[in-house]
This record gives sequence, C-alpha cells and structure tokens, in this order.
Amino acid sequence: MGVAGALLILVGGSIAFASQALDPGAGAPRAPQASIPRPPAPTLLNRATSLTRAAAIDLTLIAPSGLRRDQEYTVRLYVNDELVRERRLPDQAEVHLAGVPLGEGENAVRAALVGAGGEGELSAEVTVLRDSSAPIIRVTSPEAGVTVYGATTTLRGRTEPGADISIVDQLTGQALEAVIDADGRFSAELSLAVGSNPLLLRSQDEAGNQARTRIAVARERSEARLRLDVSASELLVTDLPILLEMVATVRDELGRPADGVEVTFGLSPPNAATRTFRTTTLDGLAAWPDLQIVDDGYAAGTWLVTVRAVLSSGAELREDHSFSVQ
Repeated sequence: MGVAGALLILVGGSIAFASQALDPGAGAPRAPQASIPRPPAPTLLNRATSLTRAAAIDLTLIAPSGLRRDQEYTVRLYVNDELVRERRLPDQAEVHLAGVPLGEGENAVRAALVGAGGEGELSAEVTVLRDSSAPIIRVTSPEAGVTVYGATTTLRGRTEPGADISIVDQLTGQALEAVIDADGRFSAELSLAVGSNPLLLRSQDEAGNQARTRIAVARERSEARLRLDVSASELLVTDLPILLEMVATVRDELGRPADGVEVTFGLSPPNAATRTFRTTTLDGLAAWPDLQIVDDGYAAGTWLVTVRAVLSSGAELREDHSFSVQ
C-alpha cells in the first residue's frame, strides 16, 4: 500500500491508530534547475575607414569562443544605442555585416548576441563619423565686384579644415600653385590679363565630399602715376648749404589726385647713410620740407633720391632721381 503514516484518533475514550498513504515527494526539496548563461560579447571590426560620406558601412563580427553547439544565437546590432539590425548568427567565426546604416555625425556601433539565456553583453563600440556635406569655398580677396589694376594679385580664401584646394586659370587651362593651411585657409598668386580672368576652384574634404565654384577677377589698365620733382640736378660745393625742394605727385588707378597716400622719400649721399622722410599726400601732392644739403667734406659726388607710394588698393609706385654735387 506504500509508505504509511500514523494518525491518532480518539474513539470511545481509547486511542486507535489509522494508516494513510503519503506522497513520497510531498514536502521534499526539489533540486534547482541550472540557469542558462548569457552569451559573451562578440567583437566588431571596422576594416574600412572611420570617416565616410556613405549612408552605410560594412563591418565584420568575430564570434566569441565557447558558444554552445546545441543553441542558436541571434546577432543584434545597435547604432547610437538604437537597434538597427537583427539576424541569425551563422555557424562561422567571422560574419560579414553589410550595409550598417549611419546617421550624419558620429555613430557608435555595438553588437550583442542573444541566446537561450537572453541578450549577452555588448561589444566594444566601433566609432564611424559620417560627413556627407560638401566643403564650402569662400574667396576673401579680391572681394567680389572689386577691380584689380595690377598685373598680379594674391587670391585668398578658405575652405573646410583638412580639405584640399585646386585652382585652374580658365583662360590658359593651367592649374595654379596653391598653398593651403590645416585650418583651410588658402592662397595663390595670380597673373592677370586686362579684362575678366575666370577661375575654377575645387575642394575635396577628407570624407570625399567635393565642391566647386567659379569666380572672375576683373583687371583694368591702371592710370596710377608717381612723379618725383627735385629742384636741382647739379650743385656746386661752393653753393652749399642749400635747401633742396623734393615733391611727389601721386595719381590713383583712375588718374585722379590720390589723397591720404603714404609716401616715403629717401636721400642717399655718395659717402653717407641714407636719410628717409615719411608723409601723406594732400590733393595728390607730398613734399619733403627743409631738406638741407651741407658741405661736410663728403658732399661731392652723385646723390640718389627715391620715393615710394602705396595706394589704397595695395599697388606700390616707385620713382627715383639723381643729382650731382661738384
């Protein structure tokens, strides 16, 4: 009948025993079921570039060792903590993950395996920066609409830091030599024909994005002039001391009297150091007043007079003259 258990029953003042069958498992502790461990983290590899303009990238997943053969696993792929892909893990050590989607900017990509024990730990992240914006090309000099009067000028501008720059003279088809800094500032020396000088500028950033722009630098024939007048061409030592008159006449690119132009005079005696005097023009004229030539024992010989004027456009004008002391 099985294992009996005693039961005391009070009958008519005496004690009787009754038997009852018991469940052998009742009240006995059960052995705990073994918990299924979560799968270990896989490894993600980026065999391409960490900077791209593409909307997706291919990655490689390395499966961890020690995965159970009696289980199936699923790969979950996260980009910036958002689940973007889920697929069965094939029975191989390396798995090609094609077309992992990327957002603009920085993308932190991580992967995890899911097994019978749930989702495992996330892999170390792979960071991919997506930049799909073309670089901007800005020309700062010469400014748009400004006419250049000289045969040469310097083109200056800026593009994206780390990008390159190429400049083509479309009149000649020649590529110009350009210098570019790490911060994107660039410059190139231009030789200009009279009239319009079209240029094609191209820039490509480190992600491969490209930009191009066309500009035209206008050059007109300059009417700028500098004339130097000196009151004497020949002096005698016996005439010394004497006050010499030195006047510069400056006209701008349009042939007008140039006001406020800085003028530098220079006087170089035959046997002494050069003297200089700086002033600015008024109504196109500048003079060196009170210029006295004295007999110091070394006055005889040829004296050189120079004048230099810098116009507001940056154009530089020079003229010289000489006189002799006998």
